[in-house]
Amino acid sequence: MSPRLPRLLATATVTLLLGLGLGLPAARAATPDQALAHLARALGQQATADATFEAIASRTAALRGLTPREPVERHFLTPEQYREQVVQDLNDPDSLKEIENSRKLMVALGLLAPDADLYALELQFRSSIVLGQYDPDTKELDVVTGADENSPSARVTLAHEFTHALQDQYYDIRRLMPKHSDNSDRDLAVSALLEGDALITQELYALQALTPEERSEEQREEADQGNSVDFDSLPLVMVEETYFPYTEGPRFIAAVIGRDTLRQAIDTGKGYGPAVDRIFDNPPQSTAQILHPEKYLAGIAPIAVELPDLAAALGQGWQQLEKDVLGEIDHRILIQQFLGRDRGVQAAAGWAGDAYALLGNGDQSAVVVSSRWDSPAAAQAWLAAYADAVQARYGSRLQVVEQRPDGVLWQTPDGAQAVDVSGTSTNIIIAPSQEAVRSLERTLLGAPPTVLRSFAPAVGVAS
Repeated sequence: MSPRLPRLLATATVTLLLGLGLGLPAARAATPDQALAHLARALGQQATADATFEAIASRTAALRGLTPREPVERHFLTPEQYREQVVQDLNDPDSLKEIENSRKLMVALGLLAPDADLYALELQFRSSIVLGQYDPDTKELDVVTGADENSPSARVTLAHEFTHALQDQYYDIRRLMPKHSDNSDRDLAVSALLEGDALITQELYALQALTPEERSEEQREEADQGNSVDFDSLPLVMVEETYFPYTEGPRFIAAVIGRDTLRQAIDTGKGYGPAVDRIFDNPPQSTAQILHPEKYLAGIAPIAVELPDLAAALGQGWQQLEKDVLGEIDHRILIQQFLGRDRGVQAAAGWAGDAYALLGNGDQSAVVVSSRWDSPAAAQAWLAAYADAVQARYGSRLQVVEQRPDGVLWQTPDGAQAVDVSGTSTNIIIAPSQEAVRSLERTLLGAPPTVLRSFAPAVGVAS
């Protein structure tokens, strides 16, 4: 969809750096205002309030440790103007196609209600939570603001987005995140690096350039805007994926460069940039590396998974609409949606790689997810959790058609679904009929699965 990198509300809390374990014990126990005052004193200088863009850019560049190579054009947008821009982005033919494919995938996996309007949800969500954005294609940054372009929130947003401009000038964001990618999981991991870096830099800027009173005002501005968003009405996968770079990115960076480096940056305003630059020279390749920095540090890359021509297995009219990677984060969400976050985290922790294909024929859809795991035990744990999630999704409407040594074939109100495990591999196959599932299984596995027991009747299930 949109190539723009946004700054979102309700992401960088007033205690972001403290939450990374970077504050003094007395500051951690204090109120937000007291904590900020404590850290401001620790900087050894008085926070200044020069609100010009040149001053904000200069301070941000110094904190980030990158000298600007070219001017950056900036614009201030009203919320109405920004909404018009979101509508324009969503109405782009490529965006409309991506939204429809995402809708089909999410419905098949149980992450979205069949009658949900994903376009409307995207429009509502994006036009409600974005405070600013940087576009690596136009090299321009925008700040979504009201009447006061010098408000604390606007200034911090400028610092955040100017950090993205610096990232782009030195590391080429489009090289790191190609527009037409077939690995969304890698892109989300890179986004976590980009947003984590921008969040840490904006927080360092706020501590250095805002007074404690202005910092509190910035938080109030964000809170007021955030109160208008009903997060409970939005699909879990939309919220989790959107906020993943902002919640996990700073933690990943802190783990990789070390908290001592960040403490030094808080105390002196120096030393942060060169440490994080090394990550940009070797960016993360998966959300698993973001969630488990030890995998990144050990150079444990995701396993590339190849899929055969699955559309041909379903016959005339079928085509592959999308081939991509779910990653650990989406494997977690598949379980979290029905069994809660803790079970999702536990089940997905052993993810090592995957590929999925979305197939379509008119209004009909099929999905195949082939995943790899760190060990046979991790694969078995994932299969057990996913089976429990399917049971929770359908309840009494779920019918076991075939019980297999290493999996099961179900009839559901939406069609048929099968899962299997073999060593460190698991597969999910979702299709309109049992015949279609079996055709996909033969193509994916090379042979029909062994059946321990069949249950009659094998067709139909009460809805």
